Order: sequence, then structure tokens, then C-alpha cells
Amino acid sequence: MSTAPNHTASRQGLGIDIGSASVKVCQIEDGNVAWSEVRPHDGDLPGTLRRILEDKGVTPGIPALVTGQEGRRQFNVSDRIAPAAVERAVQKLGEQADAVVSVGGEDLVVYTLDKNLRILNTFAGNKCASGTGEFFGQQLKRMGLKVDAVFEPEVANSQVCKLSSRCSVFMKSDCTHKLNKGEADKHDIVLSLSNVMSRKVVDFLSRARIKKGRVILAGGATKNPHLVKFLRDELPHVEFIVPEQAPWFEAWGMADLALTEGTPFPLLMTSWATRR
Repeated sequence: MSTAPNHTASRQGLGIDIGSASVKVCQIEDGNVAWSEVRPHDGDLPGTLRRILEDKGVTPGIPALVTGQEGRRQFNVSDRIAPAAVERAVQKLGEQADAVVSVGGEDLVVYTLDKNLRILNTFAGNKCASGTGEFFGQQLKRMGLKVDAVFEPEVANSQVCKLSSRCSVFMKSDCTHKLNKGEADKHDIVLSLSNVMSRKVVDFLSRARIKKGRVILAGGATKNPHLVKFLRDELPHVEFIVPEQAPWFEAWGMADLALTEGTPFPLLMTSWATRR
């Protein structure tokens, strides 16, 4: 008699989102989030996913789906494009909204929604790194700060400096110049970079013709309270919604979709990443 876990009976689903900087994973059980994890991968996608699943004690056979960048194709698991993950997550959230903004490590994407919470159009960010989450993290690291520096009280009392946002190279030079000349301190730069990120989001919402209504924010950058505050100040007629699932929004959508469309996670750990 087989002793394999009956994942169907307990209605479990595993969602995986491969981002440019981190791996996001979410497991749903009986309609509720059993656990979620966001972990930097430093280029080691299979190893990072393996460690997450081992740490969480995930058993083979659970229905799974993966989404994200091209790295998703490294895994021996059925995959879906990011818009499918976003749409499912929005519908599961159940909040009426006009758009979703996904602010990732390297990408900025605005999805406009219809009344049935289905995606109408997609407005993707350009290839310039300025104003992205990855660039933000790099600049903090250069200053000897961690990403959680955004929660330091000194940042809230700092001043916004004008930074060139047309190019990541110029913006990096601006940050260095202002620090070296004593025109700004580290906390000023943290706040200023947060402001640049918000301006980029506002720009893409403008392209999507979103000036009022309700907008869901997703992605790791939503943990930056200054980014969210700048957005609310800049667009007072827009209600920005930041769900608790925001940092792993796409993984959550994949986990829910996996309940009906997922394929069993490989029985052998060594077969997790075989499609290279």
C-alpha cells in the first residue's frame, strides 16, 4: 500500500515565482496560506528553491506551478506566464481594482483590469535599471546599508535630493557626488531613491491612464513605506492597496492555480531542475 501524502484530499498547491533577484514560494492548504518565503537567489535558482522546500518540509507529489522570468524553464514543473499569476491572485484577493502595479527587482509592470478582474492591457517598464528595486538595493549596499534601512526613523526625517533618473549610470554618479560633497547623507539618498521609484510608478500609471480609482501594489518594493507614501501623496485620487501577500503576490496566484492546473512536484529531489 502506498504511503505517499494525499495532497488532493487536503487541497494543497505550491506556487513558485522566479524573480530577477529572489525566489518567491507560497503553499496553500485548504484555501489558506500555509507558508510563504522570499529568498535572494544570487544566481543559484535550483539551489535556492531546493533549500526553501527542504526547510519547509515540502513532500513530493504536491501540485505545483512556476512563473517568473526565463529562469522558470530550468525547473521540471509546469509553468505559466506572469499575467496568469497576477490575474489569479487578484481574483483570489477579491478587491475591486482598476490596475495592478508589480514592482520587481528589475521590472515594473502595470496591468489594467476590467470589472471582472481580468487583465485588459499590460504596460511594461523599459530596460533602464534606474528606479528599480535591484538598483535601489545595490545603492544601499554601496553605502554599507541593508534594505531594511528604509525603516530607520532618520529616513523619514530626511530630505529628497534631485537625482538624474534618465539613466542608472547618471543616477549612481549623482548619489556618489552628493555624498562626497556633503550635500546629502545616506538617509537622504535612501529617501531620494524611494522618490525616484515612486515617480517611475506614477509615470507608468499615467501611460495606463490611471489617475483615479483603486490600484493594487505588488512586489518586494511594496515593503518600502516611503515608496508607498510618495505614491499616495502624488496621486491623492488613487487608493493604493498593499495586501499582505504583496511581496509574493505572483507565487500566491500560482499556488491557487496549482490546485486545478498544477502537476505533481517531482518525487526525486535531483529532478527538481532538469530542464536547462
